[in-house]
Amino acid sequence: MLSSFPSTRTQNHWRGITNPAFWLLLCFASTIITLIITIIINATVSSDGHNDYSAGTGWTMMLPMPVIALLWTLIDLVVCRFTLLHPIHALVMSLLLALGYAVTGAITIAMYAWDTDGSWAPGVPMLFTFSL
Repeated sequence: MLSSFPSTRTQNHWRGITNPAFWLLLCFASTIITLIITIIINATVSSDGHNDYSAGTGWTMMLPMPVIALLWTLIDLVVCRFTLLHPIHALVMSLLLALGYAVTGAITIAMYAWDTDGSWAPGVPMLFTFSL
């Protein structure tokens, strides 16, 4: 099923590398997992007590990167299906998203207390989202 997903032009450019649909599926799944964890943590413990820097701080810090990654991956799925998703574009996208996740994860972990609750937890999957 996934082998017939990419356009012919995309398949020709990715020949001998891998199937871009599998790569995009991995990016999509890891982004969804990170987004779900981020929403759960922000809805429960992020604005608790001493972690409440101001209204919406957790949402403002943690949510943009997973949303950007999700939108970027969805756009790449459309590009892969109907036009040409070049391997260089995929490499640059992966590097930019990994860098964004690493920075966001490090800031999130640094901003929240380790010893009292788990509001720093979204930073961990953000740091390791694209390490698969």
